[in-house]
Amino acid sequence: MPFKNLKTKFLGKNVIEFEEIDSTQLEVFRRIDKQKIESGTLIMASMQTNRETEHMEENGIQCKMII
Repeated sequence: MPFKNLKTKFLGKNVIEFEEIDSTQLEVFRRIDKQKIESGTLIMASMQTNRETEHMEENGIQCKMII
């Protein structure tokens, strides 16, 4: 989901979305390790299931931004 009206030079220009993921923070580290992430990337998830515990369902979004 690109943010069409975003008026920044690089923050949020690259968005990676997941319906469900173990952890947005762990995903950031996985992508850093593989060198597959750009500055300004926003990683979002509708639900996180880290440590077999459900976090933030339907009514929330979890996210991390790489600066």
